[in-house]
Amino acid sequence: MRDYDHATQLNAQGALNYARRGLADEKKGDIEGARADFRHALDVIGLDQLDRTQGQRVAREGLQRLDQVAITEKSVVADHGAAKPGPANPAPALAAAVPIPPIGAGQKATTSERRVALVVGNSKYRSVPALPNPGQDAAAIADTLRAVGFQDVRLVTDASRDSLVEALKSFANAADGADWAVIYYAGHGMEMAGENYLVPVDAKLATDRDVSFEAVALTQVMGATEGARKLHLVILDACRDNPFANQIKRTVASRSIGRGLAQVEPDSGTLVVYAAKHGQVALDGEGGHSPFVTALIKRMQTPRIEIRKLFDLVRDDVMAATDRRQQPFSYGSVPGAEDFYFVSASQNAAK
Repeated sequence: MRDYDHATQLNAQGALNYARRGLADEKKGDIEGARADFRHALDVIGLDQLDRTQGQRVAREGLQRLDQVAITEKSVVADHGAAKPGPANPAPALAAAVPIPPIGAGQKATTSERRVALVVGNSKYRSVPALPNPGQDAAAIADTLRAVGFQDVRLVTDASRDSLVEALKSFANAADGADWAVIYYAGHGMEMAGENYLVPVDAKLATDRDVSFEAVALTQVMGATEGARKLHLVILDACRDNPFANQIKRTVASRSIGRGLAQVEPDSGTLVVYAAKHGQVALDGEGGHSPFVTALIKRMQTPRIEIRKLFDLVRDDVMAATDRRQQPFSYGSVPGAEDFYFVSASQNAAK
């Protein structure tokens, strides 16, 4: 993130400030800076009517414009073998990261259902080495959810325990009465004594006793979605090697600290998806995104894939990309009386 007063993200004026700076960066040809500022403008936490905020409208239109330019330049490369001159290090458009163009590159998809999402990407850990991809993975997921018609998408990066708990609390209120409530988390996660935790960036975890005080239990995360009327979905790209495992001092010798996350049994109507099944470690990836996120972005944008099949296809994609070293896994169930689509046939036709 560029150095800017992060507190301005908490109000509409802050969103407008970011959007204006993004326009100035775009005019100067600083595409990477413009994209970052437009995304910051969309990261306002606690506003329920995002589309009514002038700064966010400007930012959303700016991102769509930059994505469209990137798609055009990619087409020029394909047709002529060389792109027209541009910035030395432009930020890659979402379309360049996945095999199919994003729905939101031109016109945002719409849905009559109210869909809300909280997207968290923890990269800059303070007590252990940073993770390269969660921050950009989370930004790409947030962009994709907006593109497929989610009305309220809240992006939080490098969350401390306090900020993660506050974001979950605010999101739980937004989820009340919504049709879909989705939480995506990328970063470190761990299992201790059969319970799963998300690890904030400020966690030290010197002893096993610290885990419940410094990390956030998965049960608390799932609880933040329970107010939605139809679909509760939690997606965890959090099964990376746990660097805390070797440094945590056990105060109880029999207290286990697992490799990866433990299996879960969510309540009926809740679907929990792991980037790697219980006991496995998810790969961070060598490119711009993790293998799991690359597959997920692609499938979420493909029209009319029912959600149960969608995650089966994501599993197949990841297993193929990792030579079967990583197998995503889904736990729980969604109501059988209704089909769930990120992009329905009617949404695609309405574009």
